[in-house]
Amino acid sequence: MMLTKPTLKKEFAKDWKKHYQVELFKNEGFIRKTCQSCNKNFWTLDENRTTCADPPCQNYDFINNTVTKKKFDYIEMWNVFEKFFKKEGHTSIPRYPVVDRWRPDLFFTMASIQDFQRLENGNMSFEYPANPLVVPQTCLRFNDIPNVGVTGRHLTSFVMAGQHAFGSPKTGYFKDECINLNFKFLTKEMGIPKEQLVYSEDVWAMNDFSAFGPSMETFSMGLELVNSVFMQFQSPDGINRKELDLKVIDVGWGLERLVWFSNGTPASYDSLYGPVTKKMKALSNIQIDQKAFDKYSSIAGNLNLDEVDDMEKARRDAAKHVGLTVKEMNNMVEPMQALYAVADHTRTLLFAIADGGIPSNVGGGYNLRILTRRALNFINKYNFDFKMEDIAKWHANYLKPMFPELKENIKNVQKIISIETQKYLETQKRSKKLIKSFIIKTDKFSEEKLSEFYESHGITPELIEKVAKDEGKEVHIPGDFYVSLAAKHEKEVKTKKKTTFDLKNIPQTIKLFYETDNLTFNAKIIDIQNSWIILDKTQFYATSGGQDHDTGNINNQEVIDVIKVDNIILHKVKDASKLKINREVKCNVNETRRKTLTQMHTGTHVVGAAARTILGTHIWQAGAAKTVEKSRLDITHYNNLTDDEIKKIEDLANKIIQQKVPIDINEIPRNKAESKYGFIIYQGGGSPGKLVRIINIKNIDVQACGGTHVKNTYDIENIKIIGSRKIQDGVIRLEFVAGNVVQKIENKKEELIAQILNELNITDITSAPTQARTIFKNWKELKKIYGPLQFFIRQKNKDGILNIKEKLSAFKDISPINETKTYNNESAIKELASILKVQEEHIPKTIKRFKEEIEKFKDEIKKAN
Repeated sequence: MMLTKPTLKKEFAKDWKKHYQVELFKNEGFIRKTCQSCNKNFWTLDENRTTCADPPCQNYDFINNTVTKKKFDYIEMWNVFEKFFKKEGHTSIPRYPVVDRWRPDLFFTMASIQDFQRLENGNMSFEYPANPLVVPQTCLRFNDIPNVGVTGRHLTSFVMAGQHAFGSPKTGYFKDECINLNFKFLTKEMGIPKEQLVYSEDVWAMNDFSAFGPSMETFSMGLELVNSVFMQFQSPDGINRKELDLKVIDVGWGLERLVWFSNGTPASYDSLYGPVTKKMKALSNIQIDQKAFDKYSSIAGNLNLDEVDDMEKARRDAAKHVGLTVKEMNNMVEPMQALYAVADHTRTLLFAIADGGIPSNVGGGYNLRILTRRALNFINKYNFDFKMEDIAKWHANYLKPMFPELKENIKNVQKIISIETQKYLETQKRSKKLIKSFIIKTDKFSEEKLSEFYESHGITPELIEKVAKDEGKEVHIPGDFYVSLAAKHEKEVKTKKKTTFDLKNIPQTIKLFYETDNLTFNAKIIDIQNSWIILDKTQFYATSGGQDHDTGNINNQEVIDVIKVDNIILHKVKDASKLKINREVKCNVNETRRKTLTQMHTGTHVVGAAARTILGTHIWQAGAAKTVEKSRLDITHYNNLTDDEIKKIEDLANKIIQQKVPIDINEIPRNKAESKYGFIIYQGGGSPGKLVRIINIKNIDVQACGGTHVKNTYDIENIKIIGSRKIQDGVIRLEFVAGNVVQKIENKKEELIAQILNELNITDITSAPTQARTIFKNWKELKKIYGPLQFFIRQKNKDGILNIKEKLSAFKDISPINETKTYNNESAIKELASILKVQEEHIPKTIKRFKEEIEKFKDEIKKAN
């Protein structure tokens, strides 16, 4: 039978003494029971308890009913937690970024255990800097968006206070010690009466069951405080299971839950965000019946969209409990729910943007834009008198003791939110007409149509509802709309290229390009497959990491392509007939091509570092390619670059070259590289393998990279940025050249300038835009006059021909207009291309064509009769 969570839950429950009964339960006298409401198994000290503590089986009985030794604020709660676990032998480490750079399959960090997961050829391994450890890991999740602000507990970002121990029984610890620490912290440090603790049995599993095990959820008074996962088993085939050699304790403490529980506020947000919600409420003018709102809050956990089958009934029940009609209840709670959602969404954006994320229409940025526009919709709908930029700053100030990096990056965060706000406002203006035209035809919006409106036009469901209401129509929006949208963009989907080579029993190729600069070498042919040669060792660099392949020869047979399949390098030759398996061969790599590609690749690192310095810390590499003609670097950025920004990036890149910065290249353990340099090393994506090759341009840039590189920035010689454009939302492409290619580009530019000057019969390129604009205007006017000539000739319409001749006689060439704008060589060429609407290399022949056509128009009109 295939393994599933429900079947595992039944199986573990049958053998509950083995899987769930820990020493603490025996010692303290916990009783195992089955919930009479939901059939969940749980442990309690209360003999009379009949239900588990998970809503809706139990309401939020902690609201306005604090049972802890004191009310802890957010920062204080972490400090208490950290101090306790350090005393218990754990190392406290800083949080990892919320934008996941080490897992190529995920955009965001969704759990603290993810910090230590690494993928190696599809298999999961763990890299951890200490054992055992705790970490205040901020996590982003987008599967509960509609519940945020409604249930009082749901968030799109939260700190999972991760408690982890690896390697039991050799190192770390397992179930007994885990639950013992759990109990000790909750009862001794927080002061929760042990009678108020309920431990519910559950199961945790990876999707492919490569790791799974029993888990224990700790509740108190209706709120889950912590989830303890015992990573104990694995399944090689999805059917059978065996014990893991090294077991893992994965405990996720909800820091926000602990704070809320100790304060007992009606909604968690008031206790989590310090002064932030107080400031927001003061600026919102929301009037609320506090007594009624407290009543509502105690049962708000029952309004979880994921768990309630009939939400309308749940709302009616909630309204009855509060003593209001559904309409009265909604009018009271919905503005407050919206305010809380704005507070939550803004904090999530603060973390994400500070860690290098940008709202956009692609990848993980899509989810960030969903939050931005949802928050802006709420602000707009309820006329809240606050801005997201200000809320982000309030959050950063409050969280500074825990996360000082948020305060350090706040200006950049505010700038990006401001730009997103402007885009939203522009979309609002455009969208209303489109919605109205659709509503005229129908008032039914399918989920597919809603998605199309959002993805193609940026139109949110809330705006559709508002416009429909203004038009006297009612539109139903699915409650899980944002969840469905977000789910599409939570993971990176990458397809693996299929190969047709038979590489069984072929050893990996020794890579000489990492060992020596000697481009002439001897090797042995291991195998030949069609035109592809496999050597035991090679100096030929295969196309990878965006860098183009080397060329050269093997025993005088020209190498035209080099590829890598796993760790085997294959060389394509023009003629393989003269090469034999097991023969020793003499090989040569094209030195000029290698030098250029090496300069281009190191130049990419330098340009990226310069862009990050000039534009901000949100700059990350989104793609790159290095050829002998030019290189491109795709960077995450929210706007097209100005000429001034491009110049500053180029100038700084060349300054770095002139500084003659040494470049260290070392292969070091991955966990040491991450600890020493941070996740900035993964500009090109996560690096597989226990060892990473670090390219360190001292105090400038450090990356994990497998490409070929110079030993000093001075060896790059020169960098010239030749183009910049937006290739998709949130991604800008920089094109540049390096080394002797710069001179080739300059020579081409000089040739182009000479051709332009010749065509315009001028001596100064800076006056070319004025001349070209004049020619273009003359051409347009004459083309209008000339347009009907051939028709009149065919119709033998002499009056029409005469009219055209008169217009030509009256036409006077437009004189050049003196421009106030000044140009240099480059800006003049760019302006010419813009005026003539052609690529730069086509400017001379376009000018020539316009001049010729002007003369043709005049000549043919004069000859016509």
